[in-house]
Amino acid sequence: MAAGRARHQRAAGGPTCKMATTARTLNELPPRSRNLRVYLVALAGSCSAVALLIALTASWLSYDGGTAHDFISQIARDGDANWYRNFGGRSVPQIQDQDIFYSNIGSSVASVKNADIVFLGPSFVSYAIDRQTLQSSPELDRLKIYNLAFVGLRGGEFSRRIIERWKIRAPLWVINVDDQFVHFFSDDLNVTLGPQKVPIAAVQRDRIRGFMTVVGRNLRWRVEDAIAALETGHFSPIGIYRNVANGDMALDVNPAYLAAGNGPMRLARDPDCHTNADIVAYGKRFLSEVGGRAVLMLVPHSQACVQQARELADALGVEFIAPSFDGLTTVDGGGHLDRNGAQRFTRELAAQLIKTNAFRQAVRARPAM
Repeated sequence: MAAGRARHQRAAGGPTCKMATTARTLNELPPRSRNLRVYLVALAGSCSAVALLIALTASWLSYDGGTAHDFISQIARDGDANWYRNFGGRSVPQIQDQDIFYSNIGSSVASVKNADIVFLGPSFVSYAIDRQTLQSSPELDRLKIYNLAFVGLRGGEFSRRIIERWKIRAPLWVINVDDQFVHFFSDDLNVTLGPQKVPIAAVQRDRIRGFMTVVGRNLRWRVEDAIAALETGHFSPIGIYRNVANGDMALDVNPAYLAAGNGPMRLARDPDCHTNADIVAYGKRFLSEVGGRAVLMLVPHSQACVQQARELADALGVEFIAPSFDGLTTVDGGGHLDRNGAQRFTRELAAQLIKTNAFRQAVRARPAM
């Protein structure tokens, strides 16, 4: 009978079965298993501690006295979160805005989408458009104007991809159709800084990687700033900042840009230069995809070619503005305008822009904001 009860208890999952499943406690595990368990617990604790330390360090490095940032880790300009450090790095100079626009970090893309007029082009446009002159120009003073120029990018393919990726639909595009090294109307996707030319890495990253790249770059710049402050005994901010709301670059950090005695801008290129079928074909596709209306322009510099730009505008059936070289001064001997040159250029550009049919059709009918 005892044997029968035992069989009955085993069949019913009774005491005999339960004792069998709970007999091996943790203390009865083989030494190797106990060591593995202790190792895993210690590893998890160490990883948590490292993660906490990294988070605390990042928070400390990103702290700007309570400034409300446009995005995490942003390096604001003198506590003003309307500006972010765009070009920086004490050891390896790098640019932020390619990732910021391609991965839509912060509110820069939203600001572009809210603009009435958007300027496109390379760094020539960043230097040539003076914000105060624009804001004091008749009919432009009531409009939202965004400068979407990119330092180091000669071709317009990156701009086209941003416009397409984030569905930006500006009523009026003002496009600088320069052809130095690479024409703006080309599929070139390279960054050119001085003699160095490398592919634009931002287009290879998804939004998460783009965000992490921006955060990591800012944290590295903050560490470099802290080390420099320890070495010199005082904090000295470096780099060029970009405005979130209107895209302007803070060029006043460059003394040569503000100088009053800079030399005149002179053309050093044979004016007998022309467009070609490939550029016209790309231009047609570009304008068709971005929508809205467009005006082409050309910012003066020593290697600018007005003839090719005028031929291109005629082939595309759009209006063209080419302010005169006369009286313009340059920050670097012929490459970029200084502040005085930018003010003069912007006054002439604004006066011609408001006379165009494209401006009249795209902007004048819009209600004041």
